[in-house]
Amino acid sequence: MIGFSLVQVVAVLAKPAFIIILAIVAQRLSVSGFRALERRLLTRWVALPERKGRIHTLVQLGQHTVNVVIVVLALLMVLHAMGINILPLLTGAGVLGLALSLGTQTLVRDVINGVFILLEGQFELGDTIRVGDHEGVVEEMTLRVTRVRDKAGNTHILPNGEIRMVVNLGKPHLAGGTVQEPE
Repeated sequence: MIGFSLVQVVAVLAKPAFIIILAIVAQRLSVSGFRALERRLLTRWVALPERKGRIHTLVQLGQHTVNVVIVVLALLMVLHAMGINILPLLTGAGVLGLALSLGTQTLVRDVINGVFILLEGQFELGDTIRVGDHEGVVEEMTLRVTRVRDKAGNTHILPNGEIRMVVNLGKPHLAGGTVQEPE
């Protein structure tokens, strides 16, 4: 019968427990940091409430990405601290990542274009836009697709990766008006 002393058990569990505590602290710090960033950006551009959704979306995207990285790194560090060889795991993840990236190129392109559409403010909710043969009012925007309703009432779902050139005809209620950019 193999016996373990309390000191041996504590020694084996101390490092993984410390890693988990550090990961929780890092996650909490990242959440507060992103919230502070969002508040700062919103106060800076308070005169432009139409940017609130864009700022919120980008901050949430950044926060989610950082949290995923923290969890994955903490998990790998805990496994390594427990004596588990993580090299085969990393190799398998690399092969799986390659396979997924080849299969999801379109999805990745849609998301990247969606981020640039939001960052650059190419168009926003309520704008009338023309993309290829489709013209209408932007009803919904996600990182992956943009939904546009035309004058006939038809909804066109445009993958953001397919939007190569867009003509922003503006908001119907602002036609002929001017919009001031922040200083």
